[in-house]
Amino acid sequence: MVCYDMNSHTINMTLTTESDCQAAGLMWTAADSDPGGDEHSDEEGHHAVGAVVIHIEAEGDYGFALPNDVAFFIVMGEGGHDDHDDHDDHGDDDDHDDHGDDDDHDDHGDDDDHDDHGDEIDAGDGEDAFTYDPHSWLNPMAFRAQVNLVLDAMSSTFPNGSSSFSTNANNYSNQLMDLHIAYVSAFGDEGTCAISGQEKTIVANHNAYSYMSVAYDIEIITLHGLDPEGEPSPADIAEVVEHIEEEGITVLFVEEYTDQTAVNSIVSETGVSIEILYTMEMAPSDSSDNYLSMMNKNLQNIISGCGC
Repeated sequence: MVCYDMNSHTINMTLTTESDCQAAGLMWTAADSDPGGDEHSDEEGHHAVGAVVIHIEAEGDYGFALPNDVAFFIVMGEGGHDDHDDHDDHGDDDDHDDHGDDDDHDDHGDDDDHDDHGDEIDAGDGEDAFTYDPHSWLNPMAFRAQVNLVLDAMSSTFPNGSSSFSTNANNYSNQLMDLHIAYVSAFGDEGTCAISGQEKTIVANHNAYSYMSVAYDIEIITLHGLDPEGEPSPADIAEVVEHIEEEGITVLFVEEYTDQTAVNSIVSETGVSIEILYTMEMAPSDSSDNYLSMMNKNLQNIISGCGC
């Protein structure tokens, strides 16, 4: 057992008993242990310690996937399980400048056009409907803007690592800029699609791509709206089939985990092939994939789908 300081996210090595630790206002908790259960001694070195803040929007059962060598300790807020109602610094609708509401997408750069691409998600009991597309990371430049938010938070919480964090953030930002340039080279006014005279129009099953659509002027026709579990109506399907036939579209894009039998009727009626566009809403099936690799796959798949 160790005495853990939640403010500095460090283990206090001077307080060695539960009573002394709690008297100091710190948390007495289990030390990291190996898979066999033997506690590591101090001589084996200190373990890196991090903190995760979880804001719960709705009551329910939640699970967390962790590596087997990571210990995860849950500390409730002062208000217990109802504390999520009072986390003003984490998440009410008026303050999510970095990822949230349709009026304040300051770091995304495309808020003027954003509402044209979003359908309202039907809300369940006790939930609020929303009309914005949350998939901002599908625009590499919007995702790049979020790097600085992570850098600031990490440097503030762990100042000793700020130099390494800055180096990593700069390197990653450069990679995201390269990715953006690759998309512009394909879909920009003087890109390969424009030079070849191909229309930048694709069909997808789920309206998750508005950030990409606005950033690179790609027309994306979708079967249904923002809700990934939504079902297209017969009229929606008929409209998409009409677009496919009129514009000579040969590819229908679906997400990685989409049940492709759901679009069999469109495939049989139009002869389109099925390709993947990654939304990254879930962990990839290929553990070697990451954001950059999947966005590059998206790039190549869209180029192929447009016939550029």
